[in-house]
Amino acid sequence: PPRAGGRDDEYRWAGLEPPKVMVTTSRDPSSRLRLFAKELCLLIPGARRMNRGRAELGALVGACRAAGVTDLLVVHETRGRPDGLSLCHLPHGPTAHFTLSGTVLRQEVGGLGGAPLAAPHLLLLRLDSPLGRRVGTILKHLFPVPRPDTRRVVTFANEDDVILVRWVTRGLKTWCVGGVLIGCI
Repeated sequence: PPRAGGRDDEYRWAGLEPPKVMVTTSRDPSSRLRLFAKELCLLIPGARRMNRGRAELGALVGACRAAGVTDLLVVHETRGRPDGLSLCHLPHGPTAHFTLSGTVLRQEVGGLGGAPLAAPHLLLLRLDSPLGRRVGTILKHLFPVPRPDTRRVVTFANEDDVILVRWVTRGLKTWCVGGVLIGCI
């Protein structure tokens, strides 16, 4: 099998088929966390949201593997504020956990209209260290390959070990700012 950087490359088949991403929440989520999970599904084309109920994490992973899901995202909260994102590439990893802070939902920005569903172009800025490249690889494989003429761009920019996430859509003359998510690694 292909190797990347001296280790097995778990993403060797990426790009041949679009990723199947499942988004769920921690148990008993607040309405804001449910809305945040919904917005993650808008950010990642083709992502599906699953109501967790009382299911254990192991059961969720097993169900996702059986359904052919490539990535499982679990969002966490403290007192109604989204504060964590666990991302697991299936079936064998890697798994990454991101701390979230300063999350802004689309409805809080206002005046944005409908969310585009096209696969975006990705900008991975200042993810140059070995860890940054690894995080960039994990993040970019959540998204399908975009069409060349798509007007949507998602940016992951590293600033002092904080990854700023912003998505924009270019209209005929303007850029419309989408959700803003700030996460620490």
